[in-house]
Amino acid sequence: MGFKENLATMKPIDSVENIEIYRGTEKLVTIPNAEGKRGSLQLYANLIEFDNGSIDATLAAKGLDLFAEHTADAKANPGAHPNVDLLAAISGTDSVKAVINYKVPGDLRERVAKFNDLKKAGKLLTEKEAALATFNEVMDLLEAGFLRTAQIVNGRWSANEWVKEGIMLGFPLGNVIVYNGSNDIVFTDKETFPLRKVGADAGFRVVPPASGLRRGAFAGVGSVFMPPAYANVGAHVGMNTMVENLAGSCCQVGRDSHISAGAIIGGVLDPIEATPVILGDHVLLGEGSGVTQGARLGDLVTVAPGVHISKATPIIDPINGVAYTSKGICAIKEYKMGDARLFGVGEVLTAKDSTYGPEIPAGALIIPGLSMSSNGIPKVTPMIAKYIGSKADRAYALEEALRS
Repeated sequence: MGFKENLATMKPIDSVENIEIYRGTEKLVTIPNAEGKRGSLQLYANLIEFDNGSIDATLAAKGLDLFAEHTADAKANPGAHPNVDLLAAISGTDSVKAVINYKVPGDLRERVAKFNDLKKAGKLLTEKEAALATFNEVMDLLEAGFLRTAQIVNGRWSANEWVKEGIMLGFPLGNVIVYNGSNDIVFTDKETFPLRKVGADAGFRVVPPASGLRRGAFAGVGSVFMPPAYANVGAHVGMNTMVENLAGSCCQVGRDSHISAGAIIGGVLDPIEATPVILGDHVLLGEGSGVTQGARLGDLVTVAPGVHISKATPIIDPINGVAYTSKGICAIKEYKMGDARLFGVGEVLTAKDSTYGPEIPAGALIIPGLSMSSNGIPKVTPMIAKYIGSKADRAYALEEALRS
């Protein structure tokens, strides 16, 4: 089929504002919902299935097939089809990150600000009906995936403070009520934050008897929530991801990931400026592991069972001779204890905003390790054993790293 015929089989893009394509923090292109660009926008939106995601060589090849005759013309006329050229340039283990931005009502942000001011002044209930309507609009858009509590802006993750303010309107607007569960189990919570209602056509699974999504959480198509999984308000769980424990408030979890039994993803709703935990695509959190306090894991990161990463946790990377901390990338010091080698954290080499946790590069395989504290005492510290280039490498690499 030709390009137009292919577009006719795809989902429409009426709700999409634009898609931004990044390589690292460099923005390569913005594809707007505008005349002359809508065909490319529709193809890219369907390619990433209407959620943020990495475009690797396999997905790029699929996109080139869908561009049909434009792909051949792009080869013959370099520069004539830049959105085709972008896909053609992806090969091997290379990938780019696609960020989808949706249209939202033009006055929604202003309404949230207005009611937030009334809340601060103790006058919110004087306009309860209108405030409640605005709150529910924010929650509906979160559940649809059209709003996010954090998003990539100019190549960097940032908290959407006004969206979090919109969520927090629900606390003074709601009364505590009793929810009756199965077998007469009783729960109490704000009436504005019930469990999310999930229909048969939702496209994801919430497995009984003890899984749930709170109002305002998003789940992508193909995702699975296994007991005792729970996604808190503002959480965004990507497609085909399995969650077997807690996905905390406002966390952002990529697609095709696995949050194993007992693994915890921390959450943060308040303070509003705090960026939540960010997990990329194809991430694995092993049994009993944890990622909290705004730590960020790149695509394909593997966290071995029992490893915990928080804001205060340095991650030692002897492969690259650095440590990843909340202050940024640091040098490492090496110590000898007999035949054993231990590492400590040295000076900051590349500083970053210290309000959130360490950033872990893509492909890192993290296992339990030891480092030397500043006062000379060995302490348990996560360590990168190796880097992997695909999910197929993961199982063997993890077993080898833990056994060797």
